[in-house]
Amino acid sequence: MLPKGHLALIFLLLFILLTLLITNSSDEVQEETAASEVTQQKLEQASQVAAVIDEKKSKQTVIKSPKIVAKAQQTKPEKKKKRTSFRTVEEIRASGYITALKLNWETKDRLPRSGFNSLYHHHLLEAFASEGGMEIRWLKVENHEEMFKAIEQFKADIIPRHLTITDSRLKRVNFTYPIASDYEVVIARKDSNNKSLKDEMKVSLPVGSSYIETVNAQAPHWEIAEMTHAVSSDDLADKIVEGDIDYSIIELSEFKALSQYRKDIKIALTLPKRVKLAWATHKGNHQLVSRLNEIISFHHANEISEPTRTIDFQHIKKKKLPLRVITRNSPETYFLWRGELLGFEYELMKKFSREYNTKLEIIVANSYQEMLEMLQNGEGDVIAAGLTRTAERLKDYQHDGLMSTIRYNRVDELLVAHKDAKKISSLEDLKGRTITVRKSSSFWKTAQQLVADYDVNLIEADEMSATELLIAQVGDKEIDLTIADSNLVTIEKKFRDDIATPLTLNESVPHSYIIRKNNPKLLEHLNQFIRVHYRSTFYNVVKNRYFHARKMDKDVIENRLMSGSNLSPYDNLVQPNAHAYNFDWRLIVSQMYQESKFNPKAKSYAGAIGLMQVMPRTGKELGITDLKDPEQSIIAGVRYLDWTRDRFSNDLPIQEQVLFSLASYNAGYGHVKDAQRLARKLGLRDDKWFNNVERAMLLLQKRQYYQHARFGYVRGREPVNYVYKIHQRYLAYVQSTQ
Repeated sequence: MLPKGHLALIFLLLFILLTLLITNSSDEVQEETAASEVTQQKLEQASQVAAVIDEKKSKQTVIKSPKIVAKAQQTKPEKKKKRTSFRTVEEIRASGYITALKLNWETKDRLPRSGFNSLYHHHLLEAFASEGGMEIRWLKVENHEEMFKAIEQFKADIIPRHLTITDSRLKRVNFTYPIASDYEVVIARKDSNNKSLKDEMKVSLPVGSSYIETVNAQAPHWEIAEMTHAVSSDDLADKIVEGDIDYSIIELSEFKALSQYRKDIKIALTLPKRVKLAWATHKGNHQLVSRLNEIISFHHANEISEPTRTIDFQHIKKKKLPLRVITRNSPETYFLWRGELLGFEYELMKKFSREYNTKLEIIVANSYQEMLEMLQNGEGDVIAAGLTRTAERLKDYQHDGLMSTIRYNRVDELLVAHKDAKKISSLEDLKGRTITVRKSSSFWKTAQQLVADYDVNLIEADEMSATELLIAQVGDKEIDLTIADSNLVTIEKKFRDDIATPLTLNESVPHSYIIRKNNPKLLEHLNQFIRVHYRSTFYNVVKNRYFHARKMDKDVIENRLMSGSNLSPYDNLVQPNAHAYNFDWRLIVSQMYQESKFNPKAKSYAGAIGLMQVMPRTGKELGITDLKDPEQSIIAGVRYLDWTRDRFSNDLPIQEQVLFSLASYNAGYGHVKDAQRLARKLGLRDDKWFNNVERAMLLLQKRQYYQHARFGYVRGREPVNYVYKIHQRYLAYVQSTQ
């Protein structure tokens, strides 16, 4: 028999061995379970896509289906611990960010116009965040009800948008001071009859909107059709015009903003009770509300007090008012591209406002005369629109109570001709030729001198014809000659190779800013800004970004195939990512070539980066950190193309969805929606790209059309050519790989 001590030792060893066996077995079971879950998830995804492909593959090449998570996202994210209380101001500041809610349709890719409130809310929240050294993290939801649930469940800190204060909402959230008050209006088609509260009516309203409470309280006999997804006032108007719904309700200020550019809807009824609008936080977060109220009181009260004003710059700064810059919507000055606000004049004014710590508000005018009138009436503080400073204009300014700064830019006046037109080597060669310019432009005087000295024919262009449109007409051989400044000609030569500039008519012509005579401090600061920055590194970088010409590629090079069986050096990266979102990989390769010529280091003048030329802000929203990395750039591009495709109606044929999404990728979703609306007005089909919506897109280069478009000017030729070339190259790729 073993001694007692030996027995105890044996039992101890057996116990340790048994424990190890159980632990290993448990680990194996957990690993098998995890592997089984991942496998099951992949099988379900594959089965889901296979079902869609089986159902649709006989109908189209590019298949639309529920998305599969891309390769970079297949790992399960670590589960965050659920919060059980709201974040205090101290916690928010310590974290370095504030989480704010917005609706899915709310994006920055829109041209700011007076009356729309989203930009104001964004600036106000930015002011709050910057004071605390924080960034804003946006959380998107489908409708207002989901917004309130997200606040109640501690998923977000704030709803920074116009929310109507109602009794039922006061039970759920804490509101700030009212930011505004407004009337609610029933909107309908322009040709419909006006309504009264007594009439029977069916109104379509988003789930969770305060308008439902309004109707229940003021017109309980009305029928309410609830819409699952909240949509913009613009999209609501579209649904009404297209006959999908008859009536809806929006705020009066929103209607006024819509009526700036569309005349196809009307107010059928103004509801009698004025409502108060505010931001919202969690019900118990009084500290955050108190801090927000300070910001709202400080910033908002001043902004709404003076819709027109003629005060000087020191008072603008003291009252924390925005500097209001009047400009044109054009490729030289200020425009919207892929959701980014750009333009040479815009960037200079943005720099000025940052240096003097003021906010910037852009006001778009449609003509030179309108700019002057807006400045005189106090609707803006300065005109920054590439205006030529001439002796004649300086006299007019003096008479009208205006004055000019020193020059901030110099350009040459160039004669623009078609590259194949009869050769012009000297001014004598202009005899009998015809020049077309606007009478209000600074080029009119130059053209008149040519008429007197060289027997030139002069045609007065329509005042709605911008100079870039006249250049296009020369390129299309619709007119003989025009005059343009060297900056604009450089921009146009980036996009077309059918124009030439045989003569320089005037050299080193100055551009200046225009302000009112009673604003000497603003004049002083603008002149100082010009003296410091004119031809500085900053100035030269910005100028080169917009006005440095690039040689255009020849179609024969553009449509080449790679040697061997590959279409590109990145086929192996494109194929799985295109498949994950059900795009034909050859389409993505064709788009990639159009975007970057397969150069992963490509960077556009506007800041788009990488193979798929994605803007950094867009990349960040898509979860991509390094757009110069080929795989990440491809993932970002495919996701963004998929996002644009999802925003178009499922009623569109699959191939049309792809064409519309390509146009949106290039020009922005808003511009494509504008083109669809215009197509309908012109009696064209809004569900077909080629020869229909593309025709409307080309017209949005013309002032008489883009001044009535929600998203303003677009270089329509660019998305039209973009879609055409990608489509043609794609067809060639398909043929070569079959």
